[in-house]
Amino acid sequence: MKKTRMMIDILMTLLLPLLMAYSLIGENIHEVLGICMFALFIAHHVINRKWWTAIRKGKYNAVRILNTAVNLFLAVFMILQPLSGILMSKYVLKEVTIGGATSTLRTIHMTLAYWGFIMMSFHLGLHIRAISAKMKSRMNKGIRTVVTALFLMTALYGIYAFIKRGIGDYLLMRVMFAFFDFSESKIRFLFDYTAVMVLVAEIAFWVQNGLLKISNTRT
Repeated sequence: MKKTRMMIDILMTLLLPLLMAYSLIGENIHEVLGICMFALFIAHHVINRKWWTAIRKGKYNAVRILNTAVNLFLAVFMILQPLSGILMSKYVLKEVTIGGATSTLRTIHMTLAYWGFIMMSFHLGLHIRAISAKMKSRMNKGIRTVVTALFLMTALYGIYAFIKRGIGDYLLMRVMFAFFDFSESKIRFLFDYTAVMVLVAEIAFWVQNGLLKISNTRT
């Protein structure tokens, strides 16, 4: 079960930047990958269903409140996003497309996509502590130092990529259409969005650490 959970999480992480490059990879491929992402999302929650049954149990500290809020918001985005995509599908599910509402649905879908991208990246960052613990048992100190340095450098570049790609404008709905440079290397595009993912994950990691320190100070 652990291997299955890990494989699902890895596939979802790999699909995320690809889905953001929808016009560069082709809208038909984007629809297929979107369906795959939604299927993986369902599988992820089926495997982790105990989290939902335990949501009303136990005490809530700052860290648990943060984790729960992120998970709930992410669940909402991950349900509404594919729903809006299905309703304006041009290829895989075109039979259920709502005519005359494409423009509105496109704006909703795009905004949800960018917020979902940020929320999923933040969600990943909340698991860095667990990943780091596993790294300590499997990697020597030198390799861990190199991996950490690469992670931090990528996060720093992610600040530039965030600004360059105008992601803030998409999140605030200042842009109604996604703009793509079709002469640009797909690898460069994917790297930029991966860097933003790392940046947001790093922010989540430090926010979580800060809350843990505050909680430990009070106890």
